[in-house]
Amino acid sequence: MKLLFTTLYFVFFTTLVFAQATFSNSSKMVRNADLKDLTLVDEQGYIHALAYCSSNTCDSELLEKGIKINGHFGPVISIQITLNQLELIQNITCISYIELSSKSNSTRFKNDIERQTTSVDKVQNGLSNGLPMNYTGKGVVVGIVDVGFQCNNPTFFTADGKKNRIVRYWQQSNKQGPAPNGFNYGTELIDSNSIIPSNDLDGSHATHVAGIAAGSGYTTPNLQYRGMAPEAELVFVSIKYSNDTLGGSALGDYVVANPTILDAYKYIFDYAESVGKPAVINLSWGMHTGPHDGTSLFDIATESLVGKGKILVGANGNEGDNNMHWNYQFNHDTASTIMIENNRQWRQRESVYSDFWGSKNSNFAIQIEFIDTNKNTIAKSPFISSLSDSITVYKFNTDSSSFKVAFVCQAKNPLNQKPNITVMADHQNQRKYAIIAHIKSDTSLVHGWNSGATREWTSGSFTNKLNKLDYSSSFINGNTNYTAGENGGSSKAVISVGALAARSAFRNVKGAWVNDSGYVVPVNIARFSSKGPSVDGRIKPNISAPGFDVPSAVNNKQFGGWMLDKTLLITVFRNDTQYWSAFNGTSMAAPHVTGIVALILQANPNLTAAQVKTILETTATVDQNTGAVPNNIYGYGKVNAYNAVLLALQYAGINALNKGNILTVYPNPFNDELNIVLPVITNSASIEFFSLDGKLIKSLNIDSKQSSDLNIQTNDLEKGFYILKFTNGGEIFILKLVKN
Repeated sequence: MKLLFTTLYFVFFTTLVFAQATFSNSSKMVRNADLKDLTLVDEQGYIHALAYCSSNTCDSELLEKGIKINGHFGPVISIQITLNQLELIQNITCISYIELSSKSNSTRFKNDIERQTTSVDKVQNGLSNGLPMNYTGKGVVVGIVDVGFQCNNPTFFTADGKKNRIVRYWQQSNKQGPAPNGFNYGTELIDSNSIIPSNDLDGSHATHVAGIAAGSGYTTPNLQYRGMAPEAELVFVSIKYSNDTLGGSALGDYVVANPTILDAYKYIFDYAESVGKPAVINLSWGMHTGPHDGTSLFDIATESLVGKGKILVGANGNEGDNNMHWNYQFNHDTASTIMIENNRQWRQRESVYSDFWGSKNSNFAIQIEFIDTNKNTIAKSPFISSLSDSITVYKFNTDSSSFKVAFVCQAKNPLNQKPNITVMADHQNQRKYAIIAHIKSDTSLVHGWNSGATREWTSGSFTNKLNKLDYSSSFINGNTNYTAGENGGSSKAVISVGALAARSAFRNVKGAWVNDSGYVVPVNIARFSSKGPSVDGRIKPNISAPGFDVPSAVNNKQFGGWMLDKTLLITVFRNDTQYWSAFNGTSMAAPHVTGIVALILQANPNLTAAQVKTILETTATVDQNTGAVPNNIYGYGKVNAYNAVLLALQYAGINALNKGNILTVYPNPFNDELNIVLPVITNSASIEFFSLDGKLIKSLNIDSKQSSDLNIQTNDLEKGFYILKFTNGGEIFILKLVKN
């Protein structure tokens, strides 16, 4: 007992002696020339500090030295000093201890890789990065249209765990009612008591997606796995899908989901408008039934939905490494290909669902042939022309198997004047048989997409070689171009998102190191990320964001043991185990952009969908990986939240802090000199030039004696886009410039 007491006394004594130093350790680091990068100087040129004062006359002594005082907390006061006042302050007798704010002691969230990659960390900590405030999506509605919501997941509560942030939840398949106003199906939940326990048991997809876009990360260390817009309001819609007669599949996606997704969009935008807030909606969903040119009913409908404060974001698709697209320019000839279901080797039977579209005002015909491994014809349909404008079904039975093919034909789609043939074919033994499509036309350019099994969620492709079958010299192989999907990829109104790999390795909860780097191409794009263009020639995706090994919350009632290998963290909330796992897909990339759009709308809620799209594309990061942009792999580059918010403020004519004291800059675009007409300089001011990736390129300090007409030589700046930031006391002005 005596020894314990002595040890405690020694530690206490040592601490007291150490605390008598004028500067804290972190302050010493700031004063060291080799560690100046730790200094946190605000946009006005001040370091914030806390000082311990031993005298009642401290205030007057500090003010006499030109030191700013912010607040009193007993003997501790909050002050602001310049770098030049560092040596001065230690000679002020009333101060016995001072701690300078620095990067070594600043209070901040632990930043996870995805937030750093997208620069969201700089936006969420905006005040420390030259923005007018910290942006968290507050005052913006984030809508998620999906399946698999766990509404009582901690990430959908506030950062302190006290309040659930889901303000509306429409369960489209719930028949208990009441339905939302203006709709005739489903059940609308409008209060926390009904929303929190109403979990959707259709997988984990929606929970993971919503957590990326706007989860608070509550229960994770330092809110590590919070989303992009952690203070946004949440509105969920579970798509009318579960327990429907026709469930999730190539056919089901098209027949069941499209109308209900559009209803969901309207429902969310209507709610947001009713409460006077902007909204962004995420759809991590897609399919390949449709023309892929923006003329489907769904795509046309989305164009009427978006507008001021109404933004749609979608996943571009996961077929970038799958030859599920086929195209051929006909010249009075015939082309052939093998259609397969990609998981055929695991099944007894094989089914394919392929959608073919010709060029405007043309026609084409398709014949389906079933062959065995020796290339013998077992069954064959006649050529069915798009001009038949009909549904034709053929069934063939042999002693050992049965074969079926259905053709759904349209001579001329009224929305785009293109012919369309949808083919559904199946047989009973994938080990013995294969499906061949023969296509002929005079002049049509035909595109086709193979979605895999008709009534299951799988994938399909076109090939000219299959096991022992080799037609590589005569058949047309499939490709990965034009694989941006319908719903999330093809619409002119939807911001389509491709998938990057911010990480490809992590340590799971078992302590094992998981390395998935083999699934990422060397240029940082995920292999599966779908490619453009759209059939009408538009760049797709519009932008790229992290979508590989992305950690987020999952639906704990749908968690399977196999998911442990991909689980990074297990927490407990209200005596219930919660899981945080890494998923892959453009489904994960899209909500990153959705959350970033919420940050943009918080900065400027009056932006239109077209303006938001332009902002994201204009400010995207371009590097050696993306190459020249725009292209149909990265779109316009990698999403950059910081640059986007800066430009959003400029779209507002920023001067949220300018109070009418206007700065004039001309010409813009400029060449080797720039003229600036300064407002009245209140104290010290500065002009800074940043590149679009946030790097400081050039800076000038201005004092109150400076002439109001400033001419800046800019021959040291390369051609391109710049952000000019003018700081004048407590006022900030931000402007985008272009050098020719």
